[in-house]
Amino acid sequence: MEKMANTSQREENDLEMNSPEEQAEMDITSPQEMEHVDHIPCQVEKHLDFITFNKHGHLLMGSSSLTGRYWGGSLWYYETASLAPDVEKCTSGHEITSGLADGVYLDDETSIMIGQDTGTVEFLTIAKTETGTHLRSVCQLDEHLDVVHCVKVTCNRKNALTASADMSIRLWDSEGYRVVRLFSVAHSQPVTSVAPHPSNDQIFLSTGMDGNVLLWDLRCLRPASCVYRDWDSKPESVVWTPGPGMDNYVVGTQNGALLLRSTGNLNESLFSLNGFERPIFRMCENPFRPNLIAVCADDSKVLVVDVQDTLKTKYEDDRHSDFVRGMAWKDTDTLVTCGWDKKVYFHFLSL
Repeated sequence: MEKMANTSQREENDLEMNSPEEQAEMDITSPQEMEHVDHIPCQVEKHLDFITFNKHGHLLMGSSSLTGRYWGGSLWYYETASLAPDVEKCTSGHEITSGLADGVYLDDETSIMIGQDTGTVEFLTIAKTETGTHLRSVCQLDEHLDVVHCVKVTCNRKNALTASADMSIRLWDSEGYRVVRLFSVAHSQPVTSVAPHPSNDQIFLSTGMDGNVLLWDLRCLRPASCVYRDWDSKPESVVWTPGPGMDNYVVGTQNGALLLRSTGNLNESLFSLNGFERPIFRMCENPFRPNLIAVCADDSKVLVVDVQDTLKTKYEDDRHSDFVRGMAWKDTDTLVTCGWDKKVYFHFLSL
C-alpha cells in the first residue's frame, strides 16, 4: 500500500510540472481556438519551383523535395519579399502532400490557386485572424490525371487555366472553384504551357510535346487552331508580346531558341534569338513594361529580353548554381527568381 501511495504521489507531481508551453496547449479546448494553431512546415524544401507576387508586393513561393520514393511540397507566403526563403521569417506556410509545379493569385490579393504533381488543384486563401496571418485551404479537386504543369489566370481574373501532362486543358471559375470547360485531349502529348491573352479573356495560346502551338478562341465551335509546328525542336513555353493588334507571341523551344511570331503569319518567324543551349522552361512577361520578358531554361542562367518589334537581350545573370524555375516581376525594374539551389535572387534592372 505504501508503494502504491508513493507512485500516486509521483504522478501528481509530474502533472504539476507542466511547462508553460504544454499548459498553454492544454488550455486550448474549443474548435475555434484550435483553428488558430499555425501549422507552418518545419522547413522549405530543396527545390524552389515557382514564385509570384500580388498587387501589394507580397511573395508566394512553392517548393518541393524527394524523400525516399515520395515527393512532398510546401507553399510559403512572405509579406516582406526580401526575407524569402528564410523559414523563420515567413508570414505563413502550408504543407502539401506532393510536389508543386505552379501557382497564382486569382484576385491579385488573397485568393490562391496551385497545381500539384499528383494532378490535384488546390484553392487557398490568406486569412488574417487574432493570432496572425494564415494560409488556409478552401478545397482540393482531383480533376487532372497527371502533373499540372501550368496555372494561369485570365485578364479579367474571373477564370483560370490549368495545363497538364494528361494532355488536357481546363478552364476554371475562379470564384466558384469548378471546371467550366474541359478540353480533354487539347494536345496529343503532354501540355507544357498556356498563355491567356492580355486583353481578351476568350483567347489563349498553348504548347505541347506534340510540337504544336495552338491558338484557342472559346467563342468558336471548334476553338483550337494550329499557328506553329516543329517536331524537331518542340515548343516548351509561350507568352504574348505587344504588337499590332496584340497578335505577336514568343515561343521558347527545346533547343533553347526564342522565336517571335505572329498569329497572322503562319509561314515564318519574325525574329529569332538563340538564348540558351538547353530547353526553355518558362517565360514571364513584365506587367509594368510589356516589351520585356524574363526567360529561364534547364540552366542556371536568367535572361531579360526586349521583344518590341525584335528580340534583344537586355540583361543576363548566372548567380544560381542549379536550374532556375520560378520568375516574377515585383515592380517595373525588379525581377525575382528562384531555383533548385534553394536560392531567391533579386535582379535590379536599369534599362
